[in-house]
Amino acid sequence: MRKLVVSLLAACALSSAAAQEVIVYSPFSDEFMQALARPFTEETGIRVLNIVISTGETQSRLRAEAARPQADFWLSVRPAILEQAFGEDLIEAYEPAGAEAISSAFRYEEAHITAVGTYPLVFFYNTQAIARAGVEAPTSDWADLLDESYRGHIVMPHPATSGTAYSVITTILQSQMQSGGTEDDGWDVVGRLAQNVAQFTRSGRAPQTLVSQGEYPVGIGFYDAVWQLQQEGFPVEVVVPDPVFAEPYGAAIVRGGPNQESARAFFDYLLTPEAQTVLTQFGNYPVIGGITPPAGGVEVPPEQVIDVDFRWSAENRDRILSTFQDVTQAEPQ
Repeated sequence: MRKLVVSLLAACALSSAAAQEVIVYSPFSDEFMQALARPFTEETGIRVLNIVISTGETQSRLRAEAARPQADFWLSVRPAILEQAFGEDLIEAYEPAGAEAISSAFRYEEAHITAVGTYPLVFFYNTQAIARAGVEAPTSDWADLLDESYRGHIVMPHPATSGTAYSVITTILQSQMQSGGTEDDGWDVVGRLAQNVAQFTRSGRAPQTLVSQGEYPVGIGFYDAVWQLQQEGFPVEVVVPDPVFAEPYGAAIVRGGPNQESARAFFDYLLTPEAQTVLTQFGNYPVIGGITPPAGGVEVPPEQVIDVDFRWSAENRDRILSTFQDVTQAEPQ
């Protein structure tokens, strides 16, 4: 492993207490985080304590804890939400060592937005459950999911608690506006889709589990969790929608967290080849060159990737969440 983490720690002359741990809020499983943290802990002696929590709930918790932060690091956050959180002074701007190695397609001008990994937003379905339900497998066309035949057969997260779901909603709205329609046209699509959704889950990763277990035939969510279930042998297939949301996720240092220097060291580590390789073992795609993508990973046609305006998504997030509630009357479960 590169010695940059050790050098950083030495340069900062960390106290032994501060160097012992970094507390992370992330939606990633403990298994994932343990594998990701192991090389870092072996090299630095810093323990990584992972709190599994969805993106929307993390943002609410950081607001509630702002006067006395309880976490040091926030992992797996989309640019729009990082933008809003920075505007609320919940996170700090920090450019980690190794940021210059990030591929140009994943770079941002903003110092508070640094890509760590990526994977696309996909449709997925259980081949056995879809046959039992007597419905067709979804195609890449979002409009197909609005068909009445899917009524009660789709599961997706709720945007108030899940960054995954917020990406779904902003993709629908912006794709309509970019293709000559209006935001109202996008809300019409959201409303019709919601009529077919049987459950809006609190967690962004719950739909993948529910579909893999055959409780629902079709789900919408990020690919990494689907990839892991496929590796475990579940009968789940993937469709890359058109347009597809494929922005990278980033990370951030919590402003005023108890272990600031340890958090910076962990951020530096995430852009090392060692960390990026671990990410691919859990269905993530690297953001630096020279790292092999996940074995058997889905191909994402560049022409299908939507150019999301993350600033618009950030500036309008509260209004979008309120409108979603008005349009759908859906509650997270």
